[in-house]
Amino acid sequence: MFGGSGVSGFWVPQNDRTPEPSNDRTFFNDTGMIDIDPQEIRRILVREVSWVGDAILTLPALEALDRLFPQAEITVLANGWVSGLFAGHPAVDAILAYRTEDLHRGIRGRVRLARELSSDGFDLAVVFPNSLDAALIPWLARIPRRVGYPTDGRRFLLTHPVPLQTAPAGRHQVERSLDIVRALGGDGGPSLRLPVTPEARESGERLLRDHGVDPADPCVALNPGSIYGSAKRWPVERFAAVADGLVDQRGARILLIGSAGERPILEQVAAGMRRPAVNLGGRTDLSALVGLLERVRLLLANDTGAMHIAAAIGTPVLAVFGPTDAEATGPLGGGARIVREPVPCSPCLLRECPIDHRCMTRVTVDRVLQHAMDLFDSPPNPQSPIPTPPAAFLDRDGTIIEDLGYLGDPAKIRFIPGAVEALRALLRAGFRLVLVTNQAGVARGLISEADVRRVNDGLAALLAEAGIPLDGIYVCPHHPEYGPPEYRRDCDCRKPKPGMIQQAVRDLGLEPARSVVIGDHVSDAALARAFPGMRGIMLRTGHGAEQWQKIQNGELARPEHVADDLRAAVEWFLAQAGGRDVVGSHPA
Repeated sequence: MFGGSGVSGFWVPQNDRTPEPSNDRTFFNDTGMIDIDPQEIRRILVREVSWVGDAILTLPALEALDRLFPQAEITVLANGWVSGLFAGHPAVDAILAYRTEDLHRGIRGRVRLARELSSDGFDLAVVFPNSLDAALIPWLARIPRRVGYPTDGRRFLLTHPVPLQTAPAGRHQVERSLDIVRALGGDGGPSLRLPVTPEARESGERLLRDHGVDPADPCVALNPGSIYGSAKRWPVERFAAVADGLVDQRGARILLIGSAGERPILEQVAAGMRRPAVNLGGRTDLSALVGLLERVRLLLANDTGAMHIAAAIGTPVLAVFGPTDAEATGPLGGGARIVREPVPCSPCLLRECPIDHRCMTRVTVDRVLQHAMDLFDSPPNPQSPIPTPPAAFLDRDGTIIEDLGYLGDPAKIRFIPGAVEALRALLRAGFRLVLVTNQAGVARGLISEADVRRVNDGLAALLAEAGIPLDGIYVCPHHPEYGPPEYRRDCDCRKPKPGMIQQAVRDLGLEPARSVVIGDHVSDAALARAFPGMRGIMLRTGHGAEQWQKIQNGELARPEHVADDLRAAVEWFLAQAGGRDVVGSHPA
């Protein structure tokens, strides 16, 4: 869309599509709402705000807009550095990058953009920012309905100016954009959800891998900077002290995050620590930052954009507030906590403190560390904006079906007694069902990958007939010592290595900390050790009887729990999770 030609001269929109109001009330109905027929709106342009944290706080308004105009296509126009936040969001159909640094720089660039937008047939423009420039583009593009606040001398650019009311004390900034949509007749509360795309997850995990961070490490991210100014920054030596405390008392792996300009601050934190930390300053683009923040156990931050991202994806957040108003701009979400010291001069909203920075220096290390450890230890918050479901990661042969060797014929599938009912109990308890199976017979040449697929498809079909869908099937066909080169490898997917579960977590958006892995080998149960909070259970079915004898003889390490069969394992696990008596007594 942005590949237009150069501009020769100043272009002014014609008035054939643009009704300009002579009186604000002309365009409001008897209920006080803007009088726009939703059926007439097919394409909506949303001009987004320019800062990461502010953009996060418009997400509820986007969802409300989508509900109000379900038939309309919503296109977001956002500055390049925040446009990635809207990727994958269910309310957004298209994203346009507003490139003020090159293509859309100056008046020529803005006219170029407006010309291109004018040909796209937008029926409505919703302008969230308060600047003159934000309203100018839709006006130049001749979008016939333009809604926003009449601030910054731009009333004449809006066909439907929304009256700007004085916000009462304690009202959150998220309500500002929601009020614009409410004026159109929309509804909605301030709950946030920021979807994490597979690309963001992969970017975050690749960044951690490149810096030697193990997937099993319980990571805590520290964001000690702030672009706004030094007044918002809790002292770096205190960040360092809390980080050391989390390493000493919780075994945390510390990640330091921030922009390239904040790297000196991160280096000061690292230098002040007794323990090593991974300095990622300037190395996280927006996609990698989102993926990384989903991965960590906790974010400790000042009032920053990263704080809002973490809260919106459900990661526990501990934010230190001083000069800014936590009631107006604090993180939203049940997993967020704010630490602040009430002093008479706060909130002052100043960038630099003219006195002694008392709002920050009176926040002690011990106080922040205690809150951090509480959040680190807490289970995932059930009120998180995007709940991530737990899963049961299940071996196949000897766990769900009889182990008949290298099975290549789906007609020979035989369920172990009680297995189907156990799977149904897991499903009722809210667990996703994921098959993770080593099939080294492929590498050994005893069966083909096609054989494995036929058996897995047959198993999935039988379970589906019983009302038990499998959410994913993951297979490792490799062996470290046998087979042709394409199969003879020391791979990351062969159990007990965690590759298959890691892939399932990425693909399906699962929560490892509340999940369980079950199989008939010690190596199945050992998989759980790679994921903090995951439970591991070995069965005595299949190869489990032989494995149990080796455990008794001291040849193998005992898993967390050993059960007679899948039904007994599920009964024990759900009882531990508070779901006792959900497994039926009738064998499958």
